[in-house]
Amino acid sequence: MAQSILQMKSRLLREYYKDFSKYAKGRLPEKKVAWVTAFVPVEILEALDISYYYPESYAAVIAASNAEQPLLSESEAQFLSCDCCSYSCCIEGCLEQEKGPRGVPPKPDVLIATNNQCNTLPTWWNILAERYQVPLIVLDYPGEAVDRALACEYVTKQHRELIARMEKLSGNQLDPAVLSELIANSERSVAEWKKVAACLPGYEIKPTILFDDISFLITSRCKAETAELYRLMREEIEQMPAAGKDKIPVFWLGYPLWYHADRFLSELLEDFRITGSNYVTWWSLDYSGEDAFEKLFQAYNYTFLNLTQETRNKILMELIQNSGAVCAVTLHNKSCKCDFVSAKNISIPQAEIEIDMIDRTFTDMEKAGRQINILKEVICAG
Repeated sequence: MAQSILQMKSRLLREYYKDFSKYAKGRLPEKKVAWVTAFVPVEILEALDISYYYPESYAAVIAASNAEQPLLSESEAQFLSCDCCSYSCCIEGCLEQEKGPRGVPPKPDVLIATNNQCNTLPTWWNILAERYQVPLIVLDYPGEAVDRALACEYVTKQHRELIARMEKLSGNQLDPAVLSELIANSERSVAEWKKVAACLPGYEIKPTILFDDISFLITSRCKAETAELYRLMREEIEQMPAAGKDKIPVFWLGYPLWYHADRFLSELLEDFRITGSNYVTWWSLDYSGEDAFEKLFQAYNYTFLNLTQETRNKILMELIQNSGAVCAVTLHNKSCKCDFVSAKNISIPQAEIEIDMIDRTFTDMEKAGRQINILKEVICAG
């Protein structure tokens, strides 16, 4: 019997969280555990039967559970300024208090960070390495500005070294056929997710669905069930009513607000409809290539924030045009300055909101409301 969307989501979530303290009840994980940042080549870890967890993603879950404020305060009381990335502050508070909505992730045997997302993460991972006294591996992805052939050779060497170290850690040997199959799963997951995301401009759906359900593309992208989940989601969305034309189409530029029930400023955007978001494209990784190592290089060296500003501008303009948006709400995120610079030269009116994706106390809502009202007046006057 075919599984429903809800059953598939529940199964993937149970598998991911089963070793968190709330569910493990003191049992030790059966596998070795890696903590990873958002753009680590987890296909390698999956192929070697190593469990992996994303502290950043768990910070989002904590905020969505209305539990972040005590943990942010705890982190600041200990050693991290509130000006630091709120993901890191939230998780450090969680680890210090050993408390979270799903408990605490199982202790890592290894930490793996990358620089293809932001430069804060390797520094935060050093703090975690001190806490747990475990090895820290930082993968260096040179990005688009470096000669492709040289970059591929450099990254592939790191991937091979990662495999060797993870084989030693896990006691397992990597099967190239298994790795290729997992990469193929990731490709299919990305392809199906793109079809889901493409529905946003045309159907009467809340962006909340996309902001929340992209999580499976992060935590479970190389599992076969993920592509099937997204295929079913897309079929369900296509049965929904077509989007109305009575509201202003707006592009949401930046992170979702994890503490908000709708993940965006819905109370300030009653006259708008979000028809596009750059966030829901960030994990649409490109696994093209002749072999497994070239595919992994292509996917992880060319993440959006590892591209040149010129390329990012081009991608953003294409996303905005495809969305039909005539304006943007751009989040000047306290925690993620490198994302804010992605909003350069988008060529449509925008309201720039000082905000944070985790810390709900940071935003001046009255000021944000005024900025959005000005944006509305500009669009209506035009």
